[in-house]
Amino acid sequence: MRTVKFLKSGLKNWGWLVSEFKEILKLAKIVVDTLLEKKLFITTVESCTGGGMANYITNISGASDVIKGAAVTYSNDEKISFGVSETLIKQFDVYSEETAIAMAKAGILKSVRAEVGVGITGSFTRVDENNTGSEVGVIYIAVIYGDRVLSKKVCLAGKDERWVDKDKVIVDAFNMVLEIIE
Repeated sequence: MRTVKFLKSGLKNWGWLVSEFKEILKLAKIVVDTLLEKKLFITTVESCTGGGMANYITNISGASDVIKGAAVTYSNDEKISFGVSETLIKQFDVYSEETAIAMAKAGILKSVRAEVGVGITGSFTRVDENNTGSEVGVIYIAVIYGDRVLSKKVCLAGKDERWVDKDKVIVDAFNMVLEIIE
């Protein structure tokens, strides 16, 4: 098969990528282990990262003991149908700290069981003409646990590939989860 031959030969040139992936998996394992130790469940509501954080979590053995579900809410309509207030989006914009916090809250409320919620929204590579607050490379992350809220605005230069920037944001989100639950 051509695809298999390409992958086998192509992986030699992608060693740095495999190394980066393994480092993020190590961080995901620390998060999963910490959640297990504290008997906590997590959910993510992700827009621009496209479920990448939940993907890293579910790549770890034992993940089903810390995550029951996650959501990708890529559009405004999907965010609203998931529980983010349309009024909030109109007032603060979909790319805002307030929307990221609302996404994290909505995730906890919609989850069958989650004490920790993560919301991620922003725009990596282009200005979104449908949303006036869109800035290239500006991402908002929010993590909620109990009555604690951590939020962060991440500004990326946009020089890296989209998937590299996604991983940078996911690493920030994992570190925020560790900070809020420890």
